[in-house]
Amino acid sequence: MNYLILVNKENKLDKDYIPDNLVKITTKTGGNKTIYLNKLVYKKIRKLLKHMNKLFSTEIVIDSGYRPYTYQNMLLNDLIKEKGNDAYKSIALPGTSEHQTGFAVDIGFYKNGLYDEYFKIEEYLDEFKWLNDNAYKYGFIIRYPKDKENVTGYIYEPWHLRYVGKISKFIYENNLTLEEYLEMFN
Repeated sequence: MNYLILVNKENKLDKDYIPDNLVKITTKTGGNKTIYLNKLVYKKIRKLLKHMNKLFSTEIVIDSGYRPYTYQNMLLNDLIKEKGNDAYKSIALPGTSEHQTGFAVDIGFYKNGLYDEYFKIEEYLDEFKWLNDNAYKYGFIIRYPKDKENVTGYIYEPWHLRYVGKISKFIYENNLTLEEYLEMFN
C-alpha cells in the first residue's frame, strides 16, 4: 500500500481510480452519512478521535473520507455556484483530490449537540492545536498547514488530515509538507 502517493494539482489520479481496502463507516455528521476510508486509516483515525474526545467537550467526528472522481466534480460545481472562482482556492479539481486515495480524512464538530456545518477555525483553536501537535503519533499529518499555501497550492485546512504512516513524525518535526518530504527523498 503506497501511503505516500502524492495527489495535488500537478499529480492527478485517473477518473476510474478506486483504492483498495475501503471500509464503509457511518458517521453522524449532518445526518448519518456513509463514508468510506482505507481500512488502516479508519483504524488509526478512530484511535486519534477517541483520544481527542476525552480531552475536549466538543465532540469531534469524521466528516469526510474517500471521494470518487464524480463526487468531487459535483462538490466543485456546487461550490462554484456558491463562491464563483474563489471556489478553486479551497477545493480540488476532480482527480486532484487526496480524498480519492482513501487516505485523507476531514474532521467535523458537534457543538452543544448540533453538528457545526459551517464552523470557523477560530472557534476550535485548541482542538486544531492539539491535532497539529499530536496527529503524527497516529500516522497523520495536517496536509495543508499554515504558511505553506505556496507549496501545497491550498489554503490552510487544519481539519484535513492525511495518513502517511511512520514518516509522519519526520514530517512534523521538520515542519514539512508531503511535497517537501517527497522532494527531499526523490
